[in-house]
Amino acid sequence: MYMKQNRRDFLKLTGLAGIGLAGTSIMSVNAFGRDNKSKHNQVVVDHAVATLVDGKVVSIPFWRVDSGKDGPSLALIAAQHGNEVQGAEVARRFQEVCARQLVNGSVWLVPMANLLAIRSRKHSFNLEPEQNNRLNPDKLHNMQRHWPGDPVGNDTARLTSALDQSVVRHCSHLVDMHCWEHFFAAETLATNDHEPSRILGEVTTTRFISWSAASQPQGEKMMVGQLIRKRGGGAVAMELSGQFHMQERQVQIGLSSMVNIAKHLGMIEGGPKLTRGSLVVRKSETSHEVIASCSGIFMPAVGKGKMTSLIPDDFVEEGQILGHIISDKDLATVPVIAPVSGYLWKFGPCHWGLCDASLPAQHPYTEEGESIVIIVTV
Repeated sequence: MYMKQNRRDFLKLTGLAGIGLAGTSIMSVNAFGRDNKSKHNQVVVDHAVATLVDGKVVSIPFWRVDSGKDGPSLALIAAQHGNEVQGAEVARRFQEVCARQLVNGSVWLVPMANLLAIRSRKHSFNLEPEQNNRLNPDKLHNMQRHWPGDPVGNDTARLTSALDQSVVRHCSHLVDMHCWEHFFAAETLATNDHEPSRILGEVTTTRFISWSAASQPQGEKMMVGQLIRKRGGGAVAMELSGQFHMQERQVQIGLSSMVNIAKHLGMIEGGPKLTRGSLVVRKSETSHEVIASCSGIFMPAVGKGKMTSLIPDDFVEEGQILGHIISDKDLATVPVIAPVSGYLWKFGPCHWGLCDASLPAQHPYTEEGESIVIIVTV
């Protein structure tokens, strides 16, 4: 069992807690405990080049860092969906870490995998305004479902094929980094029946983890993690919290997870440092849903000992006030109470499964009977 350590203490230890986005050459003095100014691995910016159906050429940039020694080849694929952008900064910072600390193998970092979707600022580039992928019946441009791609397929399949040929086929291990809606806490989605993949999940630094059997593709198209496992490698998926914006706390979760994985693989010296107070395994029997008892506007409560509102990942105690609803019937203030002690996995109303694409779907107005909170017990 790895040591349990509070994330805030870890960030103080590493010196990362106060880092912003400007001027972040974070490893001039090694934030993970050593000064490695003397080591400079080769960092190359390369491109995966795809020719689209209309003949236009799209070049997807990626970093490759080579230690000059044999070892694992680790890929980070970020922003397969254009609204899931926080992994781009994780890739940038991890590149700086590896430039000074990588001692074995190579890393391949793709910060903006689905460049067409990113440029359209949507989950997939062919979606209509306030349409998400779940309501798009053909889902022909969901990159996550297109691996290994097709050089003569649709535009998304062509991008995917270029990434596979330029990056993924060279790699023995892979992290597929996504971001889901800010109503949900960051979580590792790991497989428990495939040893090369299972251990990657165990050393990530999200509060939450969910385990499932390694799924088998139903046809020729598959997810990138399935492709890596099919080729004999190990893969894990992560969901950071929040889309359409960058958040320091989430970037640091992603960065510390990548460093731990590299350490586990022997690519960076030292052992993984877990930053959790408690690892929370999310499953149906440990998940407790809180339902709105009336309709109205939901207002989150301030967390105990905090100056800010509760957010996903916070610990709450049984009987604690999570917020209140201002009733649209009689203006009564109706408290929302925690039925159990545990960690907030979902917090706030997320309507119609559209809160990754629609502002109305993120509105704090809740209907009676709607799910507004999910607490997971340890």
